Amino acid sequence: MNVPRKKSGPRGGLLILIGVCLFLMLVSSFSPSFNSVLRNGVNQVLMPMQRGMNRVGSRIFGRLEQLRELNEVQERLQTLEEEMAVLRQQNARLKVNEKELNELRALLKMQEQYPEYKTVGAHIIGKNSGNYYQSFMIDRGTDDGVVVGMNVMAGGGLAGYVTAVGKNYATVESIINSGQNVSAMSTRDGSNFVVAGSLVRYSDGLLDLNNVSMAADVAVGDTVVTSNISDRYLPGLLIGYVETLETDNNQLTRTGTLRPVADFDNLDTVLVILALKETGD
Repeated sequence: MNVPRKKSGPRGGLLILIGVCLFLMLVSSFSPSFNSVLRNGVNQVLMPMQRGMNRVGSRIFGRLEQLRELNEVQERLQTLEEEMAVLRQQNARLKVNEKELNELRALLKMQEQYPEYKTVGAHIIGKNSGNYYQSFMIDRGTDDGVVVGMNVMAGGGLAGYVTAVGKNYATVESIINSGQNVSAMSTRDGSNFVVAGSLVRYSDGLLDLNNVSMAADVAVGDTVVTSNISDRYLPGLLIGYVETLETDNNQLTRTGTLRPVADFDNLDTVLVILALKETGD
């Protein structure tokens, strides 16, 4: 009859371990050389494990340090981006303020040119569909004292006249338009001639000069202003400068070109003279 073997439980394993430890202690007390061998054996087993654990720990620590530095860099970048956004907004505002300041200075300079007239500055709020400012709309109207027929200046030179007006807007016809004639004169001797608008000619930035008398003392570079006999424009308003002059076939008159002071490619602000030629006030 087979008798079942008793299984060794946790108590048996513990007794075996204690026995092994007691045996090793006993042997080591009698044999120092064995003790040394035992330590060396244990070290050979444990040291590689320790070095491996140290390397793993170093790598983990280094990775954690990299992650921390990366988070700091990302936070710094976020801060810098926010600061840049604020600076861009401030720069945009400064540019707008600078542009407005330059416009005000230009208007003030034009006002100083014609102190005898009451004037009002205006911004251009619309234009024709062409390349140039043949006609345009300004943000001043009857509420500001603007009426049809008033002269408009830009950049210190004559730009045109008001052709239509509402309470808070007005439409201006430019002197560069074909068919627009301005009675003009030279400041050298006061001789009269005509400045004629032409979109073809203005493609070169010029206007036509017509009916310049051979007897008139007019030369290239002379200043040209509106004449006293103009029925639309107040006298003495700067138009531009003589660019070229040629003798006509009739040998009695000359024709040429004039470079206007107003830049009809780029208009932003204008000055409306609040006076009419008929009344002078």
